[in-house]
Amino acid sequence: MKFIAHICCCLVLAGCKSKQSLITEIQKFEATTNCPDDGVCSVELIPNSSLIVKSDEFGNKYTVIEKGEKTILKFIYTRNVDPQYVDGHYVEEIYAEFDKELPDLILQDKSLSNVKLLFNRMCFCRGSAGFYHITKGNLSFKKMAKNTFNVKLDFTMDEVPQVITSINETFTLD
Repeated sequence: MKFIAHICCCLVLAGCKSKQSLITEIQKFEATTNCPDDGVCSVELIPNSSLIVKSDEFGNKYTVIEKGEKTILKFIYTRNVDPQYVDGHYVEEIYAEFDKELPDLILQDKSLSNVKLLFNRMCFCRGSAGFYHITKGNLSFKKMAKNTFNVKLDFTMDEVPQVITSINETFTLD
């Protein structure tokens, strides 16, 4: 009788499985919509990750991407730089953390914190570089077809100047 109970337990456990992520490795896409002419834009999807926001001893925020149960979307704008300028680099990054199944979402203003929406400005611009939470804007993430998704984001930052104010990208997963 114990043997049959053990077999039943093994069959029940073998039949259980966790929700599968739509992507299993980092996917990179060239971003073409809303990218300024003076730079290059790209989108990355980082599966099975978590976006952790930390602060250093001076109160400056930074992020760490760790293994986790979410999918991180990362939009990157890199301005073209004249090589003669050592400190001429300028990069903006936008991060969002989604459930790994990539559900449809429509978020506005304060509810943007549900996806850890962050803006990162990297430049030689004292006092206005670093990570900032995006709290003013609209975000929609929609599944268009089997493995095709669209992300739209319109936002403004009060804390720092920004080049990217809008993202509208459609991408197909491999």
